[in-house]
Amino acid sequence: MTEKTQVQERTVRQVVVVGAGMAGVQTAVALREQGFTGGVTLIGAEPHQPYDRPPLSKAVLLGKAEGSAFDLDFEALGIDLRLGREALGVRPGDHELDTAAGPVPYDALVIATGAEPIRLPGAEGVPGVHLLRTLDDAERLRPVLAQQHDIVVVGAGWIGAEFATAAREAGCVVTVIEAADRPLAGALPAEVAAPMAAWYADSGATLRTHARVERVEPGAVVLDDGSRVPAGAVVVGIGARPATAWLSGSGIELGAHREVVADDHLRTSVPDVYA
Repeated sequence: MTEKTQVQERTVRQVVVVGAGMAGVQTAVALREQGFTGGVTLIGAEPHQPYDRPPLSKAVLLGKAEGSAFDLDFEALGIDLRLGREALGVRPGDHELDTAAGPVPYDALVIATGAEPIRLPGAEGVPGVHLLRTLDDAERLRPVLAQQHDIVVVGAGWIGAEFATAAREAGCVVTVIEAADRPLAGALPAEVAAPMAAWYADSGATLRTHARVERVEPGAVVLDDGSRVPAGAVVVGIGARPATAWLSGSGIELGAHREVVADDHLRTSVPDVYA
């Protein structure tokens, strides 16, 4: 008898998966595909049916698609889908997940809450500043593109590149601000990332490297060299960090970047909790 079988027979009657993105959905589906017959509950913070995120910065943003929901029948799979329920904490001693709608008991808990975008310091509350992470974010940005605003994209990473493409296709004037010396500096080696600078020029977007945002004002972005870039809207794409603040006080070990620490079997430092 394998260790996995022993654990299932001893404890696992109810699996709760926190996070209804790609990882969470695939985990829930895989449990059924591999023959797990106990309860499977999938909890998502957003009210929308679980969806794929990459199309948000392309077809959904440009109005070519209304959404990107996964083509799955959760009811037929026996997956209890609970949406609009933000996870607030975990109490491992009680084997309970705390949510905004009350506690949810589990025998095994899977953490799949992914990452959250890093916000631009000093820009919160300034009108016209946007993130692009959720379906609601994409819906808010649709009319911005339709009105063909001058747009400043802060960050020349993947999100910045994809949004700049969509905005140029919509007819917007786009300026991309990047603190590093090249696009995708944090994601790719220099010899791979450097040619991306020419891509921005080819697309008609202006790329400014070695540039840092000093502050955002209504209608403009002020850089650290004192220059002002007109901005009917600002889209921030300066990276993401693990969405793990809700695990505070749970005893689940987090790493240097606030990521959940797990072993090669995806087990965290707390029994019956996986990531």
